[in-house]
Amino acid sequence: MFKQTLLATSLTLTLFMGCSSKQYYEPLNASALSGNNMGDELIHYSRDGATLASGSVLTKTQLVELKLPKGFYFINNSKNAAITADLQGNCNIVTQKGVVDSVKFSEALVAGTLIGKHLIYVLQNNHYGVYDFSQKKIVYTNNSNKAFAIDSRIANPLAVDNLVVIPTLDGKLTILDLTTLKVAKEIYVSTQASLNNIIFLDKIRNTLIAATPNKILAISSKGKKELDTTLSEVAIQNNNLFIFAKDGRVLKLDESLSILSEKKFRFAHFSVAGVGTDKLYAVDKQGYLIVANHTLSKHKVYKISEVDEYAFISNEKLYFNGEIIPLNTLSYE
Repeated sequence: MFKQTLLATSLTLTLFMGCSSKQYYEPLNASALSGNNMGDELIHYSRDGATLASGSVLTKTQLVELKLPKGFYFINNSKNAAITADLQGNCNIVTQKGVVDSVKFSEALVAGTLIGKHLIYVLQNNHYGVYDFSQKKIVYTNNSNKAFAIDSRIANPLAVDNLVVIPTLDGKLTILDLTTLKVAKEIYVSTQASLNNIIFLDKIRNTLIAATPNKILAISSKGKKELDTTLSEVAIQNNNLFIFAKDGRVLKLDESLSILSEKKFRFAHFSVAGVGTDKLYAVDKQGYLIVANHTLSKHKVYKISEVDEYAFISNEKLYFNGEIIPLNTLSYE
């Protein structure tokens, strides 16, 4: 009995010490800030947008009243249409006029991009391909290694001239020639066992930037550069790359991944972050909103409510917990 009691006490102390050792971001000063009632609720978010309970959609730049039916979520948008999907493999192409095209896949669509008559897609089982709406059929299909755990911020395919870069769920980039439907190249960004999908894909001038939750890769005619760091978010503004790392660092990089400036917010755990015209924003999970200038030389912290649900930044407005905070009105001084 004594041994059992001693063992139970030791386990309790170990658990207590483990929990109590977790450290949180505690700024020296924080200005109180409250948001406006959103009158809606975020129910799903992707790399390029979020779906509201009302069926409306938030893109990176605006609120769009598409009124999606229940069970359908926003995936991506082009200039005139949005890609939406449900968990049963149904995919609808939607405009302000309603559904203009649809396709049924064998698995749920998790990423997609419209390029002319083609939908370049990635499915939940890591199958990917090209669907031709004019022919009403899949004209190219392939698959990559099965991914057992993925980050929900799944990057969408990216058009580069006559090529399309398809980000897979196991950390690979497949570069496909859309005119010949042949693979031009395959590049692995990272080879982690789990949570290794591509969560960011974009370009700065002629440099392709891709990131998984564990690594950032820059690919240009000069070769490849990489940066190993666990990250919460990535953003591009004015041909610079901004990294919000999981250790509380914010880094400003050029296209070759050279560090231009850096600031560490000790123990900060970013739940959402973004970069505006002249400011950047990062929200710590405990309810602190950091507003800084692009050089990271100045910043100000605001106290908001803890982020316990989906959060998304659209058109320099923060949507979270049923609230909206206009970010562009906030100062970093």
